[in-house]
Amino acid sequence: MNLINRLVYDVRDIYSIRELVESSAELYPDNPAFARRIGRDIEYISFSEAFSDIKALATYLNSLGLENSKIAVIGKNSYEWSVTYLAVCSGCGVIVPFDKELKNAEIEYLAKDSGISAIVYSDDVASKLTGLPERIIGVPMSSFAEALNRGRELMEDGDDSYSRHVVNPNGLGVLIYTSGTTGLAKGVMLSQRNICFDIMSVLRRVRVYEDDVTISLLPLHHTYQAMAGFLAFFYSGACIAFNESLRHLQDDMLLFRPTIFIAVPLLLESFLNGVKKKYSKVFGGKALYNTQMTLSGIFRKRSPGVSKAIFSSVNKAFGGRMRAILCGAAAISPEIFKEYESFGFRVYVGYGLTETSPVCIMHDDFYNSPYDTGYPILGLKVKLEDVNEDGIGELCVKGANVMLGYYNNPEQTAAVLKDGWFYTGDLARMNKNGSYTITGRLKSMIVARTGKKIFPEELEYYLEQSSFVKESLVYGLETDDDVQVAACIFPDYDEIDRELGKNKPDDGSKEYYEAVKSLITGVVHEVNRKVPHFKCIQKITIRKTEFEKTTTRKIKRKSEVNYKEE
Repeated sequence: MNLINRLVYDVRDIYSIRELVESSAELYPDNPAFARRIGRDIEYISFSEAFSDIKALATYLNSLGLENSKIAVIGKNSYEWSVTYLAVCSGCGVIVPFDKELKNAEIEYLAKDSGISAIVYSDDVASKLTGLPERIIGVPMSSFAEALNRGRELMEDGDDSYSRHVVNPNGLGVLIYTSGTTGLAKGVMLSQRNICFDIMSVLRRVRVYEDDVTISLLPLHHTYQAMAGFLAFFYSGACIAFNESLRHLQDDMLLFRPTIFIAVPLLLESFLNGVKKKYSKVFGGKALYNTQMTLSGIFRKRSPGVSKAIFSSVNKAFGGRMRAILCGAAAISPEIFKEYESFGFRVYVGYGLTETSPVCIMHDDFYNSPYDTGYPILGLKVKLEDVNEDGIGELCVKGANVMLGYYNNPEQTAAVLKDGWFYTGDLARMNKNGSYTITGRLKSMIVARTGKKIFPEELEYYLEQSSFVKESLVYGLETDDDVQVAACIFPDYDEIDRELGKNKPDDGSKEYYEAVKSLITGVVHEVNRKVPHFKCIQKITIRKTEFEKTTTRKIKRKSEVNYKEE
């Protein structure tokens, strides 16, 4: 690694979320910590105001007999959700974030498995909690003001449970479930030290300024958003603005004018498609877009300001102040990466898992590239196991951000934690410059009977280069003779309709389906020409609806490989 990749920023040491909260409240008392929409206006909540609410809520929860217990939080991203998380971690017990998209039975299962004593919830999920045992105390976010007032009254009357509470930075602090499905759910046990180490390591390489603003869009129960778009901003004295829904995102961009955006690839693809559609509606728009891309490409590395000026209309749509986009949770294509950089934004790609708090490998202020995932965070050891002839092996990591283990599951813990090394189950390659590229998932890798290995992600990347393919999933299909490479494809029907033009058959007709199948088959044939014979796609399934996804917009592979054509 060259000298530039050893440069770091100074950060203050923290070992617990309580230290994070208290030090930020002391350093940035009057800075806006949170922002939310009130009609057409913005309500700002300062760090000192947020700290007061955190102490009051922790005191209230403790008064219910909940000190040192597990407390779940469920609901959409909000100030109430954020204060609950910080209050429980700082002055109460163990926080257990639940995915608000879980079904009733899944919530009941996780509540039982985790052993929570209480759940703080928003009104929109209240109907999902009716089956919980009576012993679990429900705290509705709609009564937040009353809870805070009661907490303050208790403190005025001498309740010092918050100040007396002792946080063990190395014990269980956050319990996060990687899935809600009964029998598949794994409770990842993270300590507050795990999370704080990750925050400090990331911020040693990526500067977040006091006047930075981000929009909280991705679900906060997910470790990526919780660390990158919540705790790291609170640590830095920056502001977190809440998006009510995706429908209002464009308006919120213009209202809050964010400087950093935390995203997943599918969201960035959607935005980019929206930009291109606006250009296509203008006479000569496509040619203009391509010309601007060429001009911006000349300047983007040396002078992002010029790129911003070239794409001034795009920058205005993002609020006019955007400087950086952090993209994680899945792989982003190099083409999309480069297009966003051409708008004048610096794009950072990161890799991690819930089990690693989450970031392991990332781009930073000193290095980024559309063709890799960057370097390991500071203080993290990395190795590749069972490396093949292409230099690809299982990524293993060792460091203070690695989980304590899986809750009540010593067998699964022992399977992935060996001598302090966490075996990620992901495949990676180390590049000549020392950076890493994540190449796929070990469990999704297809192994032919000849021993040849096929990485579905490679074929999915090639498929999705076609404008006719919106989403794809490649998997192995067992046959009597071998393992077939199969692809399930959700076409971009709008693009296909444009291609068919006036000759387009009626929607839903057999002729229409055959036309779609013909175009998709052509795409697959082009992909097969690019890869060795053993990697060729042999079976195609065409979807009429998009894939089922997680809350971070990743396709649920296990539920999709058995999709039957309608």
